Order: sequence, then C-alpha cells, then structure tokens
Amino acid sequence: MIPLKDQDTIRDKFAAELVYQVKIDYFTERDLGLTIPGKQPCQYCKPTGEMLQEIAGLSDLISLRTHFVEDKPEEQVTFGVERVPGIVLRRGDTFVKYYGIPAGSEFPAFLECIIDLSRDESFLSAESVASLRSLTRDVTVQMFVTPTCPYCPAMMRIAYQIAMASPRVKAETIEINEFPELADRYGVQVVPFTVIDSKIAVPGMVHETQFVEHVMKVSQGATETPPDTGGPATPAETKPPERIERGKERASGLLIP
Repeated sequence: MIPLKDQDTIRDKFAAELVYQVKIDYFTERDLGLTIPGKQPCQYCKPTGEMLQEIAGLSDLISLRTHFVEDKPEEQVTFGVERVPGIVLRRGDTFVKYYGIPAGSEFPAFLECIIDLSRDESFLSAESVASLRSLTRDVTVQMFVTPTCPYCPAMMRIAYQIAMASPRVKAETIEINEFPELADRYGVQVVPFTVIDSKIAVPGMVHETQFVEHVMKVSQGATETPPDTGGPATPAETKPPERIERGKERASGLLIP
C-alpha cells in the first residue's frame, strides 16, 4: 500500500529518530461480506489496517494491535474510541486518536506524531507547557481535517503536542470526508477547525500560544469563541469518500491493494 521506495525512506527515518516504543491500537469492524439494511460498511477500515501493518513493519519500536468493535474490547472504553476506523497512538499513559485514514497531507504528519511520541519530544514553548501542566480538569480537543488541506497537519501536530504536555488534554483528529455528520454537527465550514470541549470553535491555523490560551480559557469555564479568532484555512467541502479502486494510487502515494 505504501510504495516500496517510500517504505525504505520511512524505515531509515524511524531507525534514525525513534527512541522509545510506540503502540498503535487499531479499532475496526469485521468484513462479513454482507450488506446489512440501514448500516453502511466501513469503506476505509481495510486499507487503514493494511497501512498501519506496513508502518508497524518498518520498525521494531512500533507495535500494532487490532481490535474489532463487535467484540466490545476493553481498550475501546479505556481510550474512548467512538467510531471506526479509529487509531490510537500511545506511549505509556499518553495517547492521541485519529479517526479515518491518515492520507494525503496528513500522512507525513501522522508519521511525525509517532516520532514525537517515541522521543517524548515537545516543540511547545516553556510557557505553554507550564500553563498546560496547571490544568485542573480534563479538556477534549477535536481537530477536523481533510487530506488536501495544507494547514491541517501543523494544527494536528500541535493538538497532539498539547495532549503530550498534559494528561488532562485528550486530543483527536477527525477526517471530515469520512465523518461528514460530525462536520455538520459542529458547523465546520473551513479546515483546520478545532473544537474544544464542544464549547469554543477555532477556525483555521493559529499559533501554538493562541491554541493553548483557548484550552486554558475553556478549562476555566469559557463557553464562547472570542472575536477575531482563527487563521489561514481552506474550505471544508465534504464529499462522500471516493470509491476504492484496487491498484489505484492516491495523491498521498498510498496504493489501494
């Protein structure tokens, strides 16, 4: 699924940059080969699982475990996984979630997030880290993205960095073409689009310090988005996921087997 030349590049990158073990918990549904009235099959579960298998095969410091939601695995409750395909990246007690297949511009950033976790490495300022460590209650950060957005990868990585800095922050990325009902629920019109505790919405790309300020304000009881909030963004034109064609190469370089 990942072209061999890219696998070689990623393998070398992992060998040079990974430090500690990173675990991937993948949540999917069984492919029964049946059409159930009123239920849409998970179109991207199979290719997402195959992509994760290839990534895990590129380093001994990455392990992959697959969970079927029909079995009601304990880990689904532990990590709060609510939909499939659902990916949990974790090291120790720190974890972040990704819903959908991390393709397009999200794919390189997804790999960088694995490395960030492995290295326990933060690029946040000392002031941001100090603020986050003072949180006294849990805060959920939802990052809405599309595979073609040039600003989304940076915001996703900041969201995950914030979660790494504080166990109080739970961060998840949602690919809106695969979950358009969530985009509709929150009125997502541009991406990246950040929702904090379902209270404050931040459209577009913002600086780390502004992102952290929003998180802190929500933790202190803020419920309205401040004026003049937001930054560069792209239109969030949700569309049904394209039909999977065997052997087709995507813009991300991923191949559908």
